[in-house]
Amino acid sequence: MARPRAFDEQSVLDAAVRQFRTGGYAGTSLDDISAATGVGRGSLYASFGDKHTVFIKALHEYVRQALIQTHDELDGPDESAIDRLHTWILAGAGFVLRDDEHFGCMAGKFALEVGDRDTEAHDVILDVFSQQQRALADCVAAAQRHGDLAPDADGCAIACLVLALNRGMDVMAKGGIGQDVLDAAAEQAFRGLPLTDAYRQAARR
Repeated sequence: MARPRAFDEQSVLDAAVRQFRTGGYAGTSLDDISAATGVGRGSLYASFGDKHTVFIKALHEYVRQALIQTHDELDGPDESAIDRLHTWILAGAGFVLRDDEHFGCMAGKFALEVGDRDTEAHDVILDVFSQQQRALADCVAAAQRHGDLAPDADGCAIACLVLALNRGMDVMAKGGIGQDVLDAAAEQAFRGLPLTDAYRQAARR
């Protein structure tokens, strides 16, 4: 009879996510993952596979959690859709800087490091970006229905713009751009959306 695992798989995945976000793919070895997870190298390999397999599993886990958070932040009634969109844009400016470890987005990090040469990672990253863009497009459509964004605006294009802004903020923050500058840029980006006159007048009041 097979011996039961002496570790919790979710805890191992969470620790592997943290290790890859810390060291990157090239800078992380199976021994690093073993040390981070507390699981012996042999047991780790037997249960999860080689470094690349662990990496893909960790990336999937990060994406799963990220999409839950995205929907928690963007889903809701039409009347508050524009506020959720505004908050999401502003939050992107502080995603790295408000994190003591300055990890940033794992999907964005590995899109740059391995996305152009790792088919499996590329597919996972493309999927999370696509799902986030759809969630943003749904939020934009809700704001259009409520009359806060121009009804003839291209919701998919706005969603892509907002997502690109969010990922760009991540890179700029890691590059040393300060919180105040990024917050101002995020606010300017929101004001540059096709907000209706009705929304602008209500916001001034």
